[in-house]
Amino acid sequence: MATLPSSPPSSGAQWRTLELQLLGLLVQRLGDTGTPDPLLRAMLEQMDALLDLQRARIVLVMPGDTHARIHLAHGLTDQEIARGVYALGEGVTGLVLDTGQAVLVHDIDAEPRFLARSVAREKLPNEGQAFLALPIQVEARTVGVLSCHRSRQADRSLDDDLALLRVLAALAGQRLRLSAPRPLVRQYLPAHSHTREELERVLLLHGGKQARAADALGLTLRQFGYRLRKARRA
Repeated sequence: MATLPSSPPSSGAQWRTLELQLLGLLVQRLGDTGTPDPLLRAMLEQMDALLDLQRARIVLVMPGDTHARIHLAHGLTDQEIARGVYALGEGVTGLVLDTGQAVLVHDIDAEPRFLARSVAREKLPNEGQAFLALPIQVEARTVGVLSCHRSRQADRSLDDDLALLRVLAALAGQRLRLSAPRPLVRQYLPAHSHTREELERVLLLHGGKQARAADALGLTLRQFGYRLRKARRA
């Protein structure tokens, strides 16, 4: 359990202490078995509690889905989470998914790409709001986005928050990698040896490239395509 500061940090050293506290909490749970959701949920909660990085959410592209969706969030209602659906290249989140590059929006009111889809602008504080969105990558492939709001008046630089979020996004990617089905290099196996979930996940991890996914599974491109079509029809 994090120890909350009794008053807002007033120096860089105090912020560094809180950053280390957050990272320490997460690293302790990095090796947990099972679903990565408990660690990811704790990450979002402590981003808010310790560093005032608000309405944090993790958007993921799930196997077989053509859109990215909010998978976990802190400070959002169920309705706001349900609205968090993004096509590749759509808005700030879709741009991060498409390019694999972080996006820092200094002022959401001045950024036309910011959609305010999940949380309506009128629900946010009147003070200026910034938005940070970073790619979550598994084996150098973007599979999701870590993002959050923060006040433009916060006594902390946006660059500091961006640097921390890069580390958190990397931790999220590492935990997702540990729980994902591993691409297997193996001899030809009967068609029933691969489930649709496995085929879709391997395809996702290889950027939607069937040739790469087939190679990872030790199949020819023709074999992979046949199995994928058959699994999707089942």
